[in-house]
Parts: sequence; C-alpha cells; structure tokens
Amino acid sequence: MNVLLKPAIISELQLERIENTEEGIIFAQKRIFELENDLLLIYELLNKSLYLFIDLMKGKQQLIFTEAIKQLDKRSLSLNKLAEILSHKLDLTFSMIKWNLTKFRDYGLFESNGQRGNTKSTVTITELGRMLYSTFAKMKTKKL
Repeated sequence: MNVLLKPAIISELQLERIENTEEGIIFAQKRIFELENDLLLIYELLNKSLYLFIDLMKGKQQLIFTEAIKQLDKRSLSLNKLAEILSHKLDLTFSMIKWNLTKFRDYGLFESNGQRGNTKSTVTITELGRMLYSTFAKMKTKKL
C-alpha cells in the first residue's frame, strides 16, 4: 500500500499506549522515515510538474510570464497596469497580455489582492509562481 494513502494520525489511545516505550520510539522513527520519503516524492512530483508546465507554455507565454515576474518584483501593480506595461515593452496586444495574466492567476501563479475590478487591487506573485520562475531560470541556464 502506498505510504501516501496511510493516515498520518494515529488514535490518541494508541499513542498513549506506546509513546514512552521502545515500541513507541520504533514506531515514531518508522513514521518519520515514511514521511521523509513522502516529502521527497512530493518534491519530485512538484519539480516534474513545473518542468511540464513550462514545456506546455508557448514562447510568448513564457516571455509574458517572465517579464510579469520582473515587473512585479519591482513594484505593486494592478492587472491592467501590468498588462499595459508589458504590452508596450513586449510589443504585444493588451488583450493578449491581459488574457495570459488572467490565466496565470487562475493557475495560481499570481493572485489578486483586494477586490477584483477595484483600481486599488494589485497582483502579486505566489510561491508557486516564484518556484516556476526559478525552474524556468534554471532551464535557461542549462541550455546556455
């Protein structure tokens, strides 16, 4: 049976019965080892997923994503303002940029802070977005 499918929590009664015994220590060590292996598997799956996601992005999408990250690292921007800046910088239509930024937000790479539609609403990079950007940078470095 896959360790990921085993419950991570044991009952309180089981814990009280074994916590200060040799059996309890062995159980805890075994469980820690299983959780470490699960964590390694999850990390590997995340890494592979990031590479897959980058491969699925078209060239213009990769460009829009990386430039958006660079802009958002400099300052806080609304989705429209970010799309406007990128449109001028990349010489792509505003609607194409905004559509892609909205998709990236829907995928969890960016998030909106504040009420959508509000001019004071800003877009920020999520942890997943930063991880994807980091993976993309590593890929580009390896190709050079």
